[in-house]
Amino acid sequence: MGANIVIGGLWGDEGKGVISAWEAFRTDSLGVFRGCGGSNPEHGLFIDDTYLKVNQLPLGFILQECLIGIGPGTAVDPEKFQYEVKRFHLSPERVKVDYRCPIITAANIAEERKNSNMKAIGSTFSGTGVAMSHAALRISPMAVDIKELQPYLDDVPGIANELAKKGKINLEGTQGTFLSRFHGEYPNVTSVDVTAPSVVAGVGLNFRAVDDVIVAVKTLPTREGSGSMGDVEEFTREEMEELGIIEYSSIIDPKTGEHQIRRKAKSIDYGLLNRIIMLNGANKIALTFAEQYDPEVKGVTEWSALTKKVRELIDKVEKATNVEVSLVNTGKQFTNIVSKNDDLPRISDAIMQRLRTYI
Repeated sequence: MGANIVIGGLWGDEGKGVISAWEAFRTDSLGVFRGCGGSNPEHGLFIDDTYLKVNQLPLGFILQECLIGIGPGTAVDPEKFQYEVKRFHLSPERVKVDYRCPIITAANIAEERKNSNMKAIGSTFSGTGVAMSHAALRISPMAVDIKELQPYLDDVPGIANELAKKGKINLEGTQGTFLSRFHGEYPNVTSVDVTAPSVVAGVGLNFRAVDDVIVAVKTLPTREGSGSMGDVEEFTREEMEELGIIEYSSIIDPKTGEHQIRRKAKSIDYGLLNRIIMLNGANKIALTFAEQYDPEVKGVTEWSALTKKVRELIDKVEKATNVEVSLVNTGKQFTNIVSKNDDLPRISDAIMQRLRTYI
């Protein structure tokens, strides 16, 4: 019983969605919940060559057939919500939106696109920031006002707390700790706090129900837009091309019309990592994109098969933080993941068949 939370470490894009999906599956979750932000994050996973993504829903439902909840701390874009519900064949009985969620409108999105400050920080122009500001000014429409959302409306805090008494639930954070409006490098931040306490509050879960807080941390951290990456050296574009580790953002560069390239650090800043642990109360770490740190580990699915280089990194992270590295992501495919306790369930043929219906 209780709740586990998956949080983004540093500046986002760590593969939280994959970690969240596996955590929900591993714990036989009764429900997965979003508790902050809006439709700005992109959580996804690869099945063969197909990338399945969500912006509004938590991705934790993808392996575990459980209830899906959007808490009152999350702004909802009705258009994106309806698209994802239809895309993944989800019914109102399974998906619940809290009636107090602020609504993202087309006007909110247009306002963000006109704001030069939003472009500088690498905004996705989802309209979330403007929607949240309108909610604070008491001028935002709410979910209860939207006709298309009526079949999905419910008391999400009540649902989450009841399920947490019966079994395990999972909460899915958004973006990264140092993009937090409270704890990031202003103005290069998102519109809300994205640390674990705010995710809990945004779902409306009793904080005493929390069991594990897992922070997802890239072996080679990345960042969109402007802002510091800590006391570390960054790769040049030429170096990333040579190593084959370029990551393209979902954000389009307005000057070139092409997808932006994420900035990438050559190592983890351990001072910042410890601050992440402190701010989130994290007791577990998931290391992601290990195949970029050491190509020899690509596709590994057993802890004993991790390479010496990756094991040394795990030891360094654990000694620096005094927190266990419990999961390691080793490749692009969602099955490229290992658990220190070797407790990940097998993906059955039935699950794979269901996943392929989404392709």
